[in-house]
Amino acid sequence: MKKVFKNISLDHFLPVLGSFLILLFSFDINDAYSTQIKNNTKNIPVKRPLNLFDLEESADTIFNLVQKIGAKPVANIKKTRLKKNENLSIALKRINFENYHISKIINTIGELNNGHKILSSLPIGMTIHYSNPSSITGGALKLNYTKIRDIFVWQDINNKYNSQVFLRPSRMEETLIKGVIKSNLYISALESGMPENTLLEMISLLGFSIDFQREIRSGDSFEVLFTKKIDALSDLVTETKPIKYVSINLSGNKLNFFNYKDKFGLPQYYDENGKSSKRTIMKTPINGAKLSSRYGNRKHPILGYTKMHRGLDFAAPSGTPVFAAGDGVIEKAGWNGSYGKYIRIRHTGTYKTAYAHLSGFHKNVRIGKRVLQGKIIGYVGTTGRSTGPHLHYEVIKNNIQVNPMRIKLPARKNISKTDIENYKKHIEKIINLKIALEKSNTNNKIVIYNHKISKKLILN
Repeated sequence: MKKVFKNISLDHFLPVLGSFLILLFSFDINDAYSTQIKNNTKNIPVKRPLNLFDLEESADTIFNLVQKIGAKPVANIKKTRLKKNENLSIALKRINFENYHISKIINTIGELNNGHKILSSLPIGMTIHYSNPSSITGGALKLNYTKIRDIFVWQDINNKYNSQVFLRPSRMEETLIKGVIKSNLYISALESGMPENTLLEMISLLGFSIDFQREIRSGDSFEVLFTKKIDALSDLVTETKPIKYVSINLSGNKLNFFNYKDKFGLPQYYDENGKSSKRTIMKTPINGAKLSSRYGNRKHPILGYTKMHRGLDFAAPSGTPVFAAGDGVIEKAGWNGSYGKYIRIRHTGTYKTAYAHLSGFHKNVRIGKRVLQGKIIGYVGTTGRSTGPHLHYEVIKNNIQVNPMRIKLPARKNISKTDIENYKKHIEKIINLKIALEKSNTNNKIVIYNHKISKKLILN
C-alpha cells in the first residue's frame, strides 16, 4: 500500500517538474536574446506587438523580415525598381512571377488599409526586393513605397499570401554644420554636407538681411544648427526639422538668428535682441544668381533702343528655384505677353511683387492661393521676350514699379517686452547645445566630419 502511494505522488510531481524546467529554460533563452539585442545596435529591431496606433518596425532585408514574421523560408533575394509606365502587376510579370502569384499578391495588398490607393500611387523608381516562389521556398516582396514605410508581402507555411505595412526605424540627430564660402553660398553649403531643403530654408531666412549679389565675399563663413531624421536601415536623411540657429559672418560683420515659436506655434527667427529677421518683402528672391541688369534706363537687348527697365534681372541657369518674396495671395499665374510665364503676388494693400520669364510654376501655385514667404513658386527660364535664362523681378508699390534695392521695408513684429526674458533663456539653451556639439568630440555619441558635427538622440 505504501508503494502505491509513492507512485501516485510521483505521477503528480513529474508534470509539475517538467513544466518548471520548460519555464526556466524559456526564461534563460529570452534573457540571453534580450541581452544580445541590447549590446548590438546593428541587430534587427525586436518584434513588438502590433496595435491600432503603432506599426511594427521594418528590417533591412527580406531574410530578416521572414525571420521576424515567421514566414515560409526564402532564397535568392533580388532587387529591381519600378519603371515608368509600370504598375506592380507589370513589374512582377517582368521579374518572372506567374499570374497566379501576381493575383494573390495584388489582392493581399489591396486588403490593407488604403491598399488600393497605395497600389495606384507607387512611385516610379521604388525599390522592390523580391524572392520568386518555388516548390520549397516562399514568394516574398519588400516594397520601399515611402521614405518611412515598407510593405512586406510573404507566403506563410500554408502558402497563403499575407501583407503588412512596416515602419522603417529612424533616429534623430542634432547637427551643427560649419562652412567657408568659396564661390557662392549655395555651392559651399552643399559641399559642407547641408541637406538642400535646410539650405533653401537658410537662404530664405537670410534673404531679408543680405544682398546675396553684393555682400557675400570669398572667405565669409556660416554655421547652421538643426535636427535631422535618419533612416536607421539605410543611414540616409529622410527629414530635417526647422533650423534652430543660423549665423553668417560677412567680412567681420556677424549676423545671428534663433528659432522661436510665435503665439500660433509657428517657427519665427529673431536676432540676439529679439528683432525679427523678416521684412515684409525680400530684396532678392533667388540665390546663386548674378544681377545682370539693374532698375533704370538701359538699351534694350532685343528692341535696340533706350527703354526704362522697371525691375531687376538675375541671370541664373534654367530651373533655378524662385522664392515668394513675401506672404501673400497669387493674383496672376500664367502667360503674360513679353513677360512670358509670369507670377504676381499681392502682399498688402501697398505692395505686390512680380516674377517673369519663368520656365515653369511650382505644382502648388494657382490664382487665389495664399503663399508663404520664402517658399518656391517657380523656376528660372527664358520665356517671352528674353535673350537667355534669367529672372525679371519687380516690386510694385501702389501699382507703380519701384526700385527693389532702394525701398525701405518695415520689419515683422519683434519679441514683445513681456516675452524677452523667456526668449533670452531660450537662446541660451541653443547656444549651450551648440557649444556642447563643438566640445564633445571625445564622446562616442558625437560624429565629426570635415564641416559637420552631429549628435545622435535615442528615440524610445
